[in-house]
Amino acid sequence: MKNKILSTLMLTGVLALFMPTHLLAAPLGLSTGSPTLGASFAFIDYLEFGPDGDLSTFGAEVDFTDGVSTTGFTELSFGVGFSLADPTSGATGGFDVFDDNGLYLAGSLFAVGFSDDLIELQFDNLLGAGTGSFGSSVLASIAFDDALGSNPFVSLIDGEFYTASITLSNVADDVASVPLPATLSLFLSGLFFLSWVKKRCNVK
Repeated sequence: MKNKILSTLMLTGVLALFMPTHLLAAPLGLSTGSPTLGASFAFIDYLEFGPDGDLSTFGAEVDFTDGVSTTGFTELSFGVGFSLADPTSGATGGFDVFDDNGLYLAGSLFAVGFSDDLIELQFDNLLGAGTGSFGSSVLASIAFDDALGSNPFVSLIDGEFYTASITLSNVADDVASVPLPATLSLFLSGLFFLSWVKKRCNVK
């Protein structure tokens, strides 16, 4: 009986290593704050090209700001391309914000994360009139109106438009803490529990 329990626990730990990580939330874990700007309503276009996906919006009206002021009508656009197999690795793209004076802020994609109904896009290499306010890195949080689950990427349908709000925030700490992969923490928990059970069995 003891051997069966130990075997089951070991199998659970091994299987945890091979769990599909695309089912697990993978937020970037960045600290953000003022200044912020954003669009409370935007159409997000999603297209697939073979093994790759493309997510974009063009001319979303910026209708809220905090800590910064733009001039006149202001619009936000972004476009990112990514691998359908792993959207968080090797993605490319950029964003820009234009107001009546011209380019207010723009940057290139640095990192991608996601959680429930939310996609995170971190941009660096900033340029434009607002660069002095935002520093060296910003986080665009795309909060979808549709319930897309813990990994929105796998729920997106080729050729569909989605509605979302977009918030662009200053990244307070440019170096994000890198969390342990969920499968690793689960595996380590399993090993700890296995060790505890083994000790209890030896005591008896």
